[in-house]
Amino acid sequence: MKIKTIKIPIYFGEFSIVLCDDYEEVNIKYGQNINGGYQGLVFRRNGNYNRYVVAFNAPPSGSIIAHEAVHLTSYLFHDIGHKLDALNDEPQAYLVGWFYAQIEEFFK
Repeated sequence: MKIKTIKIPIYFGEFSIVLCDDYEEVNIKYGQNINGGYQGLVFRRNGNYNRYVVAFNAPPSGSIIAHEAVHLTSYLFHDIGHKLDALNDEPQAYLVGWFYAQIEEFFK
């Protein structure tokens, strides 16, 4: 299992990117109950505010990275009480792009 933990700028917190052969490794390390069938997934680390994990069981496609980056952004905004604004989505676009870039760099 390969793991990288990164500090989240502006909004604080951190997230870990995990590449595993089998989600059972993630279940053991993070106390989860993942049943597989996912190309990627996001969860709060130990249920803690602003500590997230995105896990993959194989190098993901760009569309899977984008999908998980949206989930990461939604979790973070929910946790800090930020309401999404369809007429001012720059904070959301910034953060989705930032998460995407971090995940993409991890797999290079």
